[in-house]
Amino acid sequence: MQRETHKDASPIAPSPDKDGTDGKIMTLDEAAEFLNTSYSTVYRLVVDGELRAFRIRNSWRTSTSACQEFVSRRFEEQSVICRSGETR
Repeated sequence: MQRETHKDASPIAPSPDKDGTDGKIMTLDEAAEFLNTSYSTVYRLVVDGELRAFRIRNSWRTSTSACQEFVSRRFEEQSVICRSGETR
């Protein structure tokens, strides 16, 4: 099965959770709650390409697996900084 993409977009396959599912689809408000932050922070992460998300008409959606991937990447980046003694 081939995916249709917008001319400016490339398909991004969702990464399965540890249990083999793609995670629960949620709004950015729900993602903000999941990440314990604000809607505007989550929106900025999406716009900046740091958090995978997609649009359904005028509403953004992401998933629990995308949020978990984001957190994992941040932990990895932060732990490297801490181990090397660098500061930002």
